[in-house]
Amino acid sequence: MRSKGAGEVVMVDVLDGKLIQELQKNGRENYVDLAKRLGVVEGTVRKRTKHLLDRGIMKIVAVPDVRELGYGLTCIMGLQVRMEDLRKVAENLAQNQHVCYLAFVTGRYDLMAIIVSESPEELSSFIEKEISAIPSILRTETFVNLDIIKGGVGLFDTTQLIRNLDFSLKRTEKSATRFPSTAANH
Repeated sequence: MRSKGAGEVVMVDVLDGKLIQELQKNGRENYVDLAKRLGVVEGTVRKRTKHLLDRGIMKIVAVPDVRELGYGLTCIMGLQVRMEDLRKVAENLAQNQHVCYLAFVTGRYDLMAIIVSESPEELSSFIEKEISAIPSILRTETFVNLDIIKGGVGLFDTTQLIRNLDFSLKRTEKSATRFPSTAANH
C-alpha cells in the first residue's frame, strides 16, 4: 500500500509489484506467459494489468533508446534563473526537443534539466544559441555523463525528440544548425 497524496491511498500488493517488474522488462509480454511466470491464471494477470493501467499506477509505452538514434551525449544542467521569470523560462525550455527532463529544484539551482545531443559540438551550439539567448538565465553548470550506471533510457521524455527526427537523412548528414531559434518566444 502506498499513499498517493491528498488522503488517497493506492492499494498495490506483492503480485502487483511483481507484475509491474515483469512488464518493465517487456511491456509486450503476453498474459499467458506472465501468468505462468507469476504462478497465477491468465485472467488474474489481465485483470490486474487493467486495474494498474486504469488507476494510473503504471503505463505501458514504447521507450526509444536515444543513443541508438544518434544522441550519444547526455548531460545534466543546473540553471539559476531570475525568480520572477522562473516559470516562463521553464515553459520555454520544456518546448525544446533536446530537453528531455526538466524540474524545479531546491538548492544552488532553480531548474535541473537533462539534455541529449548528438555530439559535444551540438551541445555547445545548444548552450550558445538557446540557453545564452534567454536573459533570465543567470548561471548554468553542465555535467556531461561519461557512463550511465543505473537508470537512463526510460527516464526521459523523448516525445518531442522523436516527433522532430528527420528520418529522411542519415544521422551523420545532419547539419550543426539543428536547434531552431526560439529567441522570439523569450
